[in-house]
Amino acid sequence: MEWLLIELIVLVLLLNIRAIVVLIQNKQRREELSEDAALIHQGMEEFVEKIEKENEELYQKLADYIKVKEDKFEKRIRLLEKQLAAGRTDAPEPPEVSEKQETGPLFAGTGSHQEQVSKLYKQGFAPKQIAKVLKMEHGEVELIVNMLKKKKSYQK
Repeated sequence: MEWLLIELIVLVLLLNIRAIVVLIQNKQRREELSEDAALIHQGMEEFVEKIEKENEELYQKLADYIKVKEDKFEKRIRLLEKQLAAGRTDAPEPPEVSEKQETGPLFAGTGSHQEQVSKLYKQGFAPKQIAKVLKMEHGEVELIVNMLKKKKSYQK
């Protein structure tokens, strides 16, 4: 009987020791998780600060660009007003852009629509996208793309 009582006491002690070990491990895990969370928060704060700085730089560049364009526009208006006041009507007309002609850097220096379509198609654009960008008929772009494909297959 005494042995049974001793065994029960030992068993209770072992269970208490195991419970204490589990509690200590849980506490360590919580501390590790809180450290990880703190590192994540710190990383996020640094990321947000970096993005805000980049955003401010881009905003400043945009504001500077707009100011330069406004200054040029104001100078042009003053020049035209002076010419108008002086009675001159022979001022050079600014070049007009047709409906299908784009002036962006993507199209600068390109020739015909075929060259533009070819360039965009080689860059991976779909014919529908090309038609939309170049303001052309979808069928016309499809025709040019098909001609490019045939030409490519003949060259092989």
